[in-house]
Order: sequence, then C-alpha cells, then structure tokens
Amino acid sequence: MSAASRADQDPVVGCVVRGDDAATVLLDAVGRRTSPLVGSLSGPAGRRAVVVPALSQPAPVCADLVATLVDLLLDNGFADVVVGTAARTGDRDRGLGSVGDLAAAAGCTGRTAAGRDYQVVDLHEHMVPAAVPLSSVLAGHAVAAAWAEADVRILLCRSVTDVLDGFAGSLDALLLVAPGVPGAEPADVAADLLQHHPPTLVIADALVSSDGPDGRHVLRELGTQALVVSTDALRLDVTLAGLQGEDPAASRLVQRALTRQRPAVGRVVGDLTPFPGWVRAHPLVRDAARRATTTPDLARLLAAATGGPDRGAGGGDGSDAVLGAFRGLLTPLVAAADDPMARGVLVGLLGAVSAVAQQVDGWTTTSAKGRVRRVEVPLGFDPSHWEPASYDELPELLGELDALLAGVPDVPGAMRWCLLDRSIVFETTRVVEAPFADFVARVDVAQGISLMADYLGGRRVPVSADDSGRPVRQAERNVYLPQPNYLAHWGGLPIDVCKIELVQREQGRHALHWRTVDSLNGSATYDDGTLSFTDLGAGRTRLGVRGRQLFTLPAFWQAADLDRLPEVKDDLVEDAYRRFFSTTFDNLEACYEGREFRIGRDADDEGPLVTQTLQLLLELASQWLSQHQPGWTTVTATPAPVVDVHGFRHFRGGAEAVG
Repeated sequence: MSAASRADQDPVVGCVVRGDDAATVLLDAVGRRTSPLVGSLSGPAGRRAVVVPALSQPAPVCADLVATLVDLLLDNGFADVVVGTAARTGDRDRGLGSVGDLAAAAGCTGRTAAGRDYQVVDLHEHMVPAAVPLSSVLAGHAVAAAWAEADVRILLCRSVTDVLDGFAGSLDALLLVAPGVPGAEPADVAADLLQHHPPTLVIADALVSSDGPDGRHVLRELGTQALVVSTDALRLDVTLAGLQGEDPAASRLVQRALTRQRPAVGRVVGDLTPFPGWVRAHPLVRDAARRATTTPDLARLLAAATGGPDRGAGGGDGSDAVLGAFRGLLTPLVAAADDPMARGVLVGLLGAVSAVAQQVDGWTTTSAKGRVRRVEVPLGFDPSHWEPASYDELPELLGELDALLAGVPDVPGAMRWCLLDRSIVFETTRVVEAPFADFVARVDVAQGISLMADYLGGRRVPVSADDSGRPVRQAERNVYLPQPNYLAHWGGLPIDVCKIELVQREQGRHALHWRTVDSLNGSATYDDGTLSFTDLGAGRTRLGVRGRQLFTLPAFWQAADLDRLPEVKDDLVEDAYRRFFSTTFDNLEACYEGREFRIGRDADDEGPLVTQTLQLLLELASQWLSQHQPGWTTVTATPAPVVDVHGFRHFRGGAEAVG
C-alpha cells in the first residue's frame, strides 16, 4: 500500500482551520468532511453536553466562539448544554473572584446569535468523586459533576505563551474541571484528568493569540486567525506547540502527560504552517522563573504580579498596594524580555530571588520542619508490570545484605554500616518497652515507611491481601526531605522513590521489605530495605531497619567528592544516619503511644495571597536593580520587620532571625 493510501485511511484526529471570524471558522470546521467535529457532534438526540471555556484574563477564549458552539450543539439535537468554568486561585489573586466576574470580563453576554439564552455556571458548585484508581493523585478528591456526567465534553482553550511552561493549551484548561489538589503538582492532576476524565473534543482559540515572554499574563495580541480542533487533548497541545514554534515538552503539563501516554495516532489536516511573527517565551527566562518559583506560594506571587490590572478586576488581592508596587516593577521587565538587554536584567533578578528562596528552603528544612509543605503524589508507576515473584523474592534479595554486614561489629544502640559501590549498607535497632502484641496492633508494619523521619507524603496501593484483608504485596511512592537535611542549602532534591514491597506477619515478627524500582526526580539510585518488629518477650519489642541507600548529591557536593576523604565522610554518614533513624524510632514509639509526630503543614492552595513575601522580594528587586542597573526605578524599603510565608521574621540592616 502506498504512503498516500495509508494516509487516506488514517483516522483524522485534528484539524487546523484558518480565518478571522469565530462563527465562520467554527462552522467551516464542522462542515469539513474530515473534521473531528463531525463525529463528535453527531449522534442520537437528547444527549447532554458541557462546554468549558478558559476565561482567565487577560486572554480569555473568544465569547462569540462560546455562543456559536452553544447554538451548534442545540442545532445538532443536544437536549442540554451547560457552559461552565471556574475561578482559579490565580484569578482570585488578580482580583477576579467569581465565575460571574470572569464571564463578564470576557464578554460572555449569556445570549447567542440565534437568540438562545445560556449561563456560565461555576463548575465547582456541584462535585462528584473522581472515577480514578487508588494510584491516582485524584483518589479521594472530586471533579465537576457537569463534566463527569456529560455525554459530550468540549474544552475551549487559548493560544498563549507562558513564562513558566512555554505555552498554555488544552491540558492547562483541563485543570478547570477539578479543584486544585493541595500539595499536588498541577502536571500530575492534569495527566490523571486526561487519562480518567478526558474531553471528547478540544478547540484551541487561536483567532487572536497572545505571544511574547508571558502572553498568558501580559497581553500582546497577535492575529493568528485559526482554530485548532482535536479529539485528543494531548495531540492538540502538540499541534498548538508546533504552530507556535515551541517544543511541546516545554510545558510541564504536556511533559508529564507524555510519560503516561502517547498522543492519539492519526492525521491532523489543514494548514500547519507556524504562526507568522510569533515570539516564543524565551528558554532562559523560563528556566530562571522556574528556579525562582520552587514553591507554589512563590509561583502564585509571580503570576499575580505579572501583567494587569486585568479587565473587571477589583477589590481583594487584586488591589493590594504591595502587589501593585511589585507589579509595577516586574511587569515592564517581563513585557520587554524578548529584548536581550531587558532579558538579561530579568534573568539576573530572578536568579537573585532564586538564591534567597533556596536559602529560605534550606533553613525551613533544617530548622523549621513544621512549616514544610506536605505533598500529594500519584503512585507514579504500574505495579502490575512486576510479577508476583518480584515481590515474593524481596526477603531473599535483601537477606544478602546480612553477609555484607557480618563482619561489622554489633554494638548495642549503634549503627552497623559498610560501603558497597558507593552506596551505604546499614543496620540499626532499638528496643522499646512495649509488648509485641500491643505494639503491632497499634503500629501496622505495612505503613512503616510513612512513619519514618522527614516523610512529606506519598501513596500506597495494595496489590494483594491476606484472608483478613491486610496487604501482603503492595506498591508505594514516598517523598522525604533532602537527606541529609543540610543539603537543602545547596539545592538538594527531596528523596522521591517508587517501591515494590512485601509484608510478612509471622508469629513473633512482622516485617516490611521494599525495593526501589524508580526515582522520578533522579534523587536515589538505591533506597532498599527491611523494617522489622520482633518479639523479645518480657514486654519488649525490638525495632530494626536494615537497608542499602545511595542518594544523588547536589552538584557542589559531587564536585567535593568526599569518597576521597573517608575521614570526613565517615563522620558525616554516621551522624546523618544516627539522626534519621533515631527520629524514625521516636516516630514509631509516638505512633504506638498515640502522639503526633509527622512533620510539615497541610498544603493550602486556596489560602490568601501572602504579600508580605512580595514586600521582601520588592526590596530585593530594588536593591538588585540599583546595584546592577542603576537606570531602573527603585522602590524605597520600609524599615519594619516582615514575616514571610514560611514564618521567618526578616530585619533590615543585615540581621535576620527565625520567628
């Protein structure tokens, strides 16, 4: 069969239609025999449809496109058409606090060209549990009922650049159908929505796009005169990125989704020529902005202080005086960042912010663990890819560590350890005054990893269970603070590991065995081990941990290469392990006694914008610019101490204290 014949038989999964009028272009797209709209909108009468447009300022979806789509659906026999969206945290930070505000600012009048009335409703008013497996980051959370229950789901996204993600397309708009999951990365939420609650059809409004360094927040209109349509959200984003001359994986949302699934196979028809005159978000600025926004709080501040004031904004955080001052400084820099000189100033400023943020993170990690933000993550791998024998052989595999430790003296209360190919093989124990039966009744060994020191969050999924319903084989993902903690000052990564595990419950001994199968952020090569509870009789129980670990060091410490200085490294290893496992055993005792022990604070992505931190950044920016670019306007700092979002009190004049 010829290539041309194969192309004719390939399904059409997308199309690009050019034109400058929303209604005309949309109707032209529907009328084309090869359009995905034809199959999506045809079917039996009486079906329900939901239309979800992205209406965030300053570049909302065209209101005429929303109204035309409502008429089109009703004309095609749909009994009910719901138009819904949501006001996200970023919208509220910029002074648009409700769906009504967003709809009014976008020009959605509630009446179509055919004279039909519609209302833009708040998708988050009525929610249902997400239909997802336990491995999903959405497990136990909700999605919009209108989206979950519709027969046809249509997503309308924008064509804009984004300073953090290169561009924002359909996966960004898909986040509207579920409230943010506190502590979770938006990329994980978007990937799980795409997999378990996907749209039927996605339309990218590229009639008038917004390009430049951050078209999502600083409006710079470009008449690109196109609609992009696809039955697959991931394929649409790949197509939209191509039209913008961007790498699809520049978006963290798209990059994460691509690790889970492939874009739909098939043809995208139409004119795929890149948009003339398009200016991308520069990679140097993107990388600098990501380093400066390592926490969600700082990412919110950057988004709120870039661009605006937006149409329809008023009151609340959108009119905050400190936010306004920082916006007046930051927005001109971002708007001009396609100029090499202005870009250099912005990158330097963001680098200064990043350096301060890293040190704040370091101090929080080492001195204020109660303020560290807890996380939610998906499982991150498919446990069914591992045969039951892979779980069952764990005790034997980990038992091989005994031979390595056999020659190491067993000092009561101390840690035995040795080296194996740069990794640390170790064993440590503690005896507690607790009857074994009582201890294992209160402390489930299957949950043992989540009870260890510095645990920030994770996910555990049973794979098989015993006759009592207790997990035997299980899969788990764990996230911890950087180890040792002081590495956070040098940009050390949180320990993020995926594991397969086996639980053994025998007379007089309970044990959890685990093996690392992946580290999604590259923080660990080995984090394997066994946690055991052993009955010693006379009301005593021995707690033991044996394992093998090799974590990735920050660049500075890799260059230092402490393997060449064993007299230094040995002391550091012993101190780090002694601290970690002393705290771990303390946690196990606290769990047995019913005391609170977990570090960190619950994430709150919906809390008020903390502009005290902005004032600190404002002063930093003014000082940096006055030193490096004296021609720029600076803002005079107030002398009063300020408490930032992490709870640290900052004093001018070089003094700083932890509050």
